[in-house]
Amino acid sequence: MANSTSTGILNTTVSPSTEKGSFSFTIKLVSTLLLITTIILTLLGNSLVIRAFIVFRKLQNVTNYFVVSLAVTDILVALFSMPVWTVYLLTGPHWLFSTWFHRIWQSMDILCSVASITHLLLISIERYICISSPLTYHSIVTTRKARVAIFVAWLFALVMTILKLLLWGGPTKVYQLTSFVLCFATPVLVMSYAYIMIFRVSRTQAKKMIFKIGEKTKRFCLPKELKAAKTLGVVMGAFVLCWFPFFFLNVYHALCPSCPIDAGAVMVAKGLHYFNSVLNPIIYSLMNKQFKTAFKHLFYLTYSNLSGRGPVMTRLDVDKQLSFTYFSSLKSRSSMQEKSRAEENNLPQRV
Repeated sequence: MANSTSTGILNTTVSPSTEKGSFSFTIKLVSTLLLITTIILTLLGNSLVIRAFIVFRKLQNVTNYFVVSLAVTDILVALFSMPVWTVYLLTGPHWLFSTWFHRIWQSMDILCSVASITHLLLISIERYICISSPLTYHSIVTTRKARVAIFVAWLFALVMTILKLLLWGGPTKVYQLTSFVLCFATPVLVMSYAYIMIFRVSRTQAKKMIFKIGEKTKRFCLPKELKAAKTLGVVMGAFVLCWFPFFFLNVYHALCPSCPIDAGAVMVAKGLHYFNSVLNPIIYSLMNKQFKTAFKHLFYLTYSNLSGRGPVMTRLDVDKQLSFTYFSSLKSRSSMQEKSRAEENNLPQRV
């Protein structure tokens, strides 16, 4: 089914049409089931991240501020953007609601989506600073700076939303192309650079350890390099896969407003960028040792409360374990960094 589309930045949707009929039953059934599943998984995954952050005090550090704020944006997407799109899939291609409701929905879609992308960008920068400068990390990334960065991320998303509302119904070609550059191309470039540099730093440190300890360590360090490469590949792959089709349709429509875009392509693009809200807590939380430990004990504490059995470990015990995990990881990175600098400057290494 081909329709002309009305695409604004971060809101590609089939326009209210004068054509008769509706989406086929198959499209309605499959799309609705997938989207409802996406909503449920998004709410569960991101709520778990926020609950773990609130319950366990040791998770309340600067690094996790960005992860939790990202979880909030994804929950807002699931609460305000996805349900309206679900209703549209069931009733489309006609827009049955008022123009003002369309504007409100589009505004929330833009606000939450831009904020989510900006948080992904902030996390990549924070990770780069943490890996490349572990000794000075806490002086560079402070609680105050993290809060300011999060505020700026939301402010940027709000500005993009207001600009879209001001240009509603008017020529938006320049706006859409600018938004593509600011909200997709620039984040991709910055994130790619940050994660490539992270991998290069990790690989350089591993090579120095191999050179110092001997050939036997090479077989031990190689899996760590491969794991780091896979992790960074998953992060970038998920971001590009989920957001590129969506932005491509926006740019395509901006350059050729009269060109028809298949409704199926729009649905796939929207579905993928919504699915990114499911992947975020998996990528940025489950790949974090502290969060993995917290989730395990959070499930156990919940089970204990429901079953009436007393927990073997208290929250204080879990906090101690999380603290040990965090500081041992930080000490390991700092130790490798000191050894690297000592070798380069021919200085004696600290024991």
